[in-house]
Amino acid sequence: MTRPGAEEVTLRPSEQLRWGIAKFSVMQVNRRPGQFPTVRLYVSSGGAGAHHDLVPGDVFPVQGQEWKLDRIEDLDSPSGRWTVVLARAK
Repeated sequence: MTRPGAEEVTLRPSEQLRWGIAKFSVMQVNRRPGQFPTVRLYVSSGGAGAHHDLVPGDVFPVQGQEWKLDRIEDLDSPSGRWTVVLARAK
């Protein structure tokens, strides 16, 4: 679990995380042969929500801050228990 003020947010399948200024939720992770995996992320903050389709390294806004899809861990896990890691962009 990630605490408010941390520089990273971690999300797993079917998990919604409230982190200080926003709620984060991964809707799905798509992996197609020959392409980077794509994360469908939902971010709710300040009374508004937005969907983002991201590949690792992509940056997206959250309440005047820049965040990025840092990495996807355990994408090839047989259990399907991947972890999406978001980080504050510097």
